[in-house]
Amino acid sequence: MKIVYAKKFVKKFSKLDSKLQKKVYGAIVNIPKGDIKRLSGKRTPPIYRLRVSTYRLLFNLEDDLLKILLIDSRGDVYKNIDK
Repeated sequence: MKIVYAKKFVKKFSKLDSKLQKKVYGAIVNIPKGDIKRLSGKRTPPIYRLRVSTYRLLFNLEDDLLKILLIDSRGDVYKNIDK
């Protein structure tokens, strides 16, 4: 599976502390596992969220391509989905 990171994700990820970065990276590598839910709405392709501690990671999955869209705190991540 090929993983692609969006610019928004990279920018926010670089500001996290190293311990949390390791935790997030470990969760991304093991993506079929974990607390994953599909977000409601009729988006194509659908957007999923992965819970990592108090942060939420948004991604979509197309064929063999995993695109990591955004990471933010639990309260703010859903406000920035379509921006």
